[in-house]
Amino acid sequence: MKQINIVNTYRIIEPLSTNTELNEKEQWALYQLRKKLRHFVEFQNEREEVIRSKYTEFADQDGMIRGEQADAYFKDIKELNEMDVELEEFEKPIIRMVKGIPFTVAESLEDFIEFIPND
Repeated sequence: MKQINIVNTYRIIEPLSTNTELNEKEQWALYQLRKKLRHFVEFQNEREEVIRSKYTEFADQDGMIRGEQADAYFKDIKELNEMDVELEEFEKPIIRMVKGIPFTVAESLEDFIEFIPND
């Protein structure tokens, strides 16, 4: 799985924590999933900081990097994002498709969460 997919999933799940339509069991399942993904996000943040600091000296007074250095910066970020990582096997939490969860969110999370109808 790509590093960026895990990071994006972690970030997309956060707003679901305020969805009052989800019951405690579903909230707990989301919490447990985010907990599994957290170290990937921490790694991403650490590596992005290392990459930023590598190019700080090339930034202009507005903090912008231009030219070849900008290309190299974006290449480094892309390599980090596209890195293949191992995510240990886990059982997908089952979450009801309740009010406040757009289908676009459900689609982006379907590798990590099983959505079911809210009957």
